[in-house]
Order: sequence, then C-alpha cells, then structure tokens
Amino acid sequence: MRIEKVHNVLQALHKDRIDTLTKEVLVRAFNDDGIFDLESVAEHMLKRIKKDIEIQKTEPHVIDFSALGKRTPQDVARSIIHVAPEVPFILDGVAFDPEDIRRFDGQALVFIPIVATDGSNRLQVFHDEIREVLARYFQMRQIGYLINPNDFPIPGVSNPPPGTPPGQPPQPGNTPVIVGCGGSTGIACGQPQPPPGPPPTHTEPNPPVTNGQVQMFEDADYSGNWFWLAKGYMWKDLTRVSRGGLFGGNWNDEISSLSSTDTSCIYCENINLGGSTLVLGPNKPIPHLSTYGWNDRISSVWNYG
Repeated sequence: MRIEKVHNVLQALHKDRIDTLTKEVLVRAFNDDGIFDLESVAEHMLKRIKKDIEIQKTEPHVIDFSALGKRTPQDVARSIIHVAPEVPFILDGVAFDPEDIRRFDGQALVFIPIVATDGSNRLQVFHDEIREVLARYFQMRQIGYLINPNDFPIPGVSNPPPGTPPGQPPQPGNTPVIVGCGGSTGIACGQPQPPPGPPPTHTEPNPPVTNGQVQMFEDADYSGNWFWLAKGYMWKDLTRVSRGGLFGGNWNDEISSLSSTDTSCIYCENINLGGSTLVLGPNKPIPHLSTYGWNDRISSVWNYG
C-alpha cells in the first residue's frame, strides 16, 4: 500500500481516536507530515484535487479477462499471510477448522462462500491455478451471450439505468437513496431505502439491493462511507480511489461489507487483481467480511455483470 504524505494526519483523524483528538495533536500531525502553514495545506489540496480528476478520467477500466486469469507470482505469493475466517473451509476435499488457514500462508488462494446442507456458512477454497478456469468461465459466458442471449441466459442480470457512468450510483427512479456522507468521487452517500413489507425478524440490517452496480462499504452492516462499481468494469488499484475530502484517504484495505447485487463480483487482496481472491455470485450480500477473513483486505475489484 502506498504511503501518502498525510499519513500522520490520517492516523490522527481516525474515527476510533477522534473523541480524544486535540488541536495540538492535530497540528503536530500536520507538522510531522511536512505541512507547516496554510500555503502547504493549499498545495496539498490542489494536488489532491488534480489527482482525483485524473483518476476519474482513467478509472475504472473495462474488465480484463487476461488479468483475472493470471496466477500470482511466487515472489508475491510468499508474502501472503492469511486471516483466519470465522467459518470452516474446504480445500482439496478436506474440511478444515478456521485457524488451519494459516497452514497455507505463502500461497494465493481462491475463496467462494457457500451454504452447507445444515444452513451454516462455509468457505470452498481452491488453489490459485483455478483463476485461469474462472477467467475462461466468464469469457465463455460473455461470448455465449453475445452469440445468442436466448441460448445462454445469465440469471438475474439486468442492465443498469441508461446513462449511468461506471462507479456512480443508479440514477433516480431505480434505487432510492437517503443522502448521507460523501463517497469516493464526491457523490452523496447513504443507504438505499428498505423494500416495503413487514420489518425483518433478524438482528442484521437488510442489505442494500442494486442492479448492475455493486456497493462497497467502509464498515460492517452496510454502514459508513461507500462507493459503487458498475458491471463490466474493474478498479485495478484501490489506492487510487479517494474516500472523499481533503484527508479522506483511499479505499485500499478499507472495505468491510458488500451489498446485494445481481452481478458476479471478484475481490482481490492485491492491486491489479493479484494475490488471494474472493468470488461472489449474484445476490450474495456480506454484512461482515470478517466472517470469511476478508475484512479490510480488498485492493482491487472486478464486476462481471
């Protein structure tokens, strides 16, 4: 992960420490980052604005099947340290306890959440070479759909509203939104209104539901700041995606929950779709990525559709 000039300021402004933050501590953090006066602040602001404008011109990219199919280089894989999930996992036909995932440190793995016959959550895990199969699978779906959509339907897939740019929320008339905090590209952020009907009987919040787009959240239970990605696009490097504001940081290793969407999405722990991979099919919301050992671990995103 790249270290920005305002690293100490970002640490000082972290929400877990904001209640005890004083003016003196914040000024000291500015000074530690080489910012001593208003001119330095203005200079940093201009650089940040120009950087965000440039990112909006070049990101996100149209999905690249070849990038998805590449195996993680051995020198990169050796540095991988897996985070224990909260659920058991299955690898090579063998069921493992969650803490056993550390036995596979130094290897890139592919994780797919599944539901067992008893209704419990688990992880199906594959070795990194399965990425080539994944890339071919999605490419075959695309080719088949282009040749004859009636012969090769893609269940649950619908087009996003006309004119919706990649990385932007659906336009009015699709999913209603309650305006809240700022998003990755300066758009308003909030929670889509829940569908009509009786209140849920479970304690977890209803997942936001989107079509074509996927919504990613800073905190668990679909809360905190968030940003979007349209189907057919990928963010190759979340260090380049701003979380908004002068000192908002970026989205690298910041995602803690994922909305429900009708698209197939792939999340990778390294930039450029590298490292271990989390694969989700349509309508697979995750209120707690920590359940699968993926909290604050995502560095690139691939939304097939």
